[in-house]
Amino acid sequence: MSKTVGKATLEADEDGLVTLQCNRCRSRFKVNCTYLNNDLEDKEIYCPVCGISEELNTFWPEEIIEEAKKVALVEAERMITDALKGINSKFMKVKTKPVQKVDTNMIFKNKDYDMQKVKVHCCNREIALMPADVTSGFYCPYCGRIVK
Repeated sequence: MSKTVGKATLEADEDGLVTLQCNRCRSRFKVNCTYLNNDLEDKEIYCPVCGISEELNTFWPEEIIEEAKKVALVEAERMITDALKGINSKFMKVKTKPVQKVDTNMIFKNKDYDMQKVKVHCCNREIALMPADVTSGFYCPYCGRIVK
């Protein structure tokens, strides 16, 4: 059983880039928001630091994952409370407390992590990386080629 209980929105910065984070190497980077919304479809994204490709849902920044966990816990609590309501007999009576309310429509402002913008010529798009990642070399998040 699958049920959507909330929505998380990542806002792009003034250059149209949105921050993502690799769940393997934990590095943060920015990619084009229009590409994610319109062109990605069933393709995977490549981490510019470790080069491993995954689906978009594995690149959510950790602060969004933490907020989603809070929403999921509240929803689980609500489901348990609803299941236990009305259980009354001469042998047992269940009392439940009200479940806290949380905002299930989360909007995250794009944080600036002092990243350096770089144009990847293989895909003719901009990305942003931490300066150390630019210096050491990186992969194109769009096609996976080694850029530098």
